[in-house]
Amino acid sequence: MQKDGIGSGLRPMAAAVAALMAAVFLLPLAVGEGSHAEAAGGGPAETDSGSSGVAAEETASLTAETDRSETAAETAETAGTLDGGVEVTVLLDGEPCTLTLDEYLWGVVAAEMPAAFQEEALKAQAIAARTYTLYRMAHSTDSHEEALCDDPNCCQAWISRADRLAAWPEEDGAAYGDKIAAAIADTDGVYLTYGGEPLLAVFHASSGGATRSALEVWGQEVPYLVSVSSPEDDSGVPNYYSVVTVAAADFQEAILAAYPDADLSGTPADWLGEMTYDEAGLPLALEVGGVSIATAELRTLFGLRSPTLTAEGDEGGVTFYVTGYGHGVGMSQYGANALAKAGRTAEEIVLWYYTGAALGSLDEEG
Repeated sequence: MQKDGIGSGLRPMAAAVAALMAAVFLLPLAVGEGSHAEAAGGGPAETDSGSSGVAAEETASLTAETDRSETAAETAETAGTLDGGVEVTVLLDGEPCTLTLDEYLWGVVAAEMPAAFQEEALKAQAIAARTYTLYRMAHSTDSHEEALCDDPNCCQAWISRADRLAAWPEEDGAAYGDKIAAAIADTDGVYLTYGGEPLLAVFHASSGGATRSALEVWGQEVPYLVSVSSPEDDSGVPNYYSVVTVAAADFQEAILAAYPDADLSGTPADWLGEMTYDEAGLPLALEVGGVSIATAELRTLFGLRSPTLTAEGDEGGVTFYVTGYGHGVGMSQYGANALAKAGRTAEEIVLWYYTGAALGSLDEEG
């Protein structure tokens, strides 16, 4: 996520779906851009990574023997679970480490979503993380030999139990840890499928009223990553609205480096033209100096929180007004939390965000 975000997915069976997945391989590796972890005070850390993002200081490394002894005890406790029967090799703090799937998922969910969220939202995050993990186990990346890594700009964010517990308030740590473990145990072995295989379960922190399609953001059509409505709003999302002003000279330099044919003569007020919108009514592309530039590209160029934006120019430069956080594709984490508050189950939440998906289980794999 791209987190932007988290990670995994598997190969489709039918030829048509195989062709689809060939296109999916061109999408960013990371899944969950703009996702959140808790800061030491217990609230969401406002962080963004190219995909599955938590703050760098919160994706802390495995701290040697303490964590390894915890892992051994947890392995014995979960040996009878479906997740406990699957091993995944992950590059953690630059070192390969083999964990059972449930051990790995605890660190992902703890890094990617605030433990204060609703239980059903945490379960939905566990299902998405499990799905992406299975996908990445089936499809190698050129970035590293291991199936996954803990870099949220590449794969899923991950944090060790010791580091996560140290960051949580002492009075909440044990309850938070148990809550995440329960979310994983209650969804043991459950993942999302499309065409009979695990899908690319990308996610983001919060949308601008509707999610975006993979086609609009990454240029690849994926039938289960299309725009759907999302119920979060500014009442429940920190910094749901943000404003960024780019000085005129800096705006010119960035735009002309990427789009040398753009005409940026005159004043900043003259540079901006018409905005085009997608089928959901979200801003898709802005005319800048006579060139149509995708809002997703503007987000990248100027470090904006989301491609859901408007812009205006004046003598001071160009000001962007931004809604939401993350690339906007797949599951919205704050949307998932809002759905959970409204009484939706984890299964209903993930099927809401991944159009046409079905639920599968590791116990069906023989």
